[in-house]
Amino acid sequence: MIDASGARSTLAAGSAVAPKVRELSYGAFWATLDSDGLVHDRHALVQRYDRARVMIGLLPAGRARVGEKERVAFFWSLKVADADRVRQAGLDRWKTRILDYWPDCAPLLDQIADWGQLTLARYAHRTMRPPVSGRIAFVGDSAHSTSPQLGQGANMALLDVAALAHALDRASDLDTALAAYAAARRNHVALFQLLSLAFTPFYQSDSTLLAWMRDRLVATIARTPPMQALLASIVSGTLVDPFAPAGLGESDWQAVGASAHGLLRSAPDAISA
Repeated sequence: MIDASGARSTLAAGSAVAPKVRELSYGAFWATLDSDGLVHDRHALVQRYDRARVMIGLLPAGRARVGEKERVAFFWSLKVADADRVRQAGLDRWKTRILDYWPDCAPLLDQIADWGQLTLARYAHRTMRPPVSGRIAFVGDSAHSTSPQLGQGANMALLDVAALAHALDRASDLDTALAAYAAARRNHVALFQLLSLAFTPFYQSDSTLLAWMRDRLVATIARTPPMQALLASIVSGTLVDPFAPAGLGESDWQAVGASAHGLLRSAPDAISA
């Protein structure tokens, strides 16, 4: 059995290797909304902060189907324990606070008529070691979950599945395959769980000092070689190689870029023909 039922998996919680769960105090209200009339970067996640206690984010979400409107994920960071108090204060008061920080969000807020349109995301830090129990393999958030600050949740789940498929294909029996799957994902999962736990307080916490360090120091460090490459490898999930243990290989991006450039140069000729 493969359990991909997420961070609140009852199978994981009831297994012999059930992980200790550390509930994170900060979560977020979020919704996916139409981007009509919104002034935003269509190719990037953009966030605004007031220290680490307030965070508003816009993430382009594309279209579900051809011809549909472009969508954007909108989220507002808050302590989960404060969610009921925010709701009781009223939707208009919440919207006003957001507009004080980011007036451009008005076209999104106009689409929200009641609290039912917003999902309250709750985050927990937990890691199964190993991500197998008996004949059950755990993948994705059921095996490891944390805050979404590094943006690696979907990538980690896909790597889990690739590694499991690779192990099942190569092993002679199930026990060997599950052990190989656990070994293949051990180092990569451990590193990024640690990084996420370490970085989260810089973006969601009550700490004024950490927010100051983020704004004053990290921005400077990020522009200093070789930190650009290091940070790029962190946010792309490749600080340690996740591909080889899963039987994969990273794309040759220079070759891909050259090929794309060649197609673009030949496009006018193809159109003329």
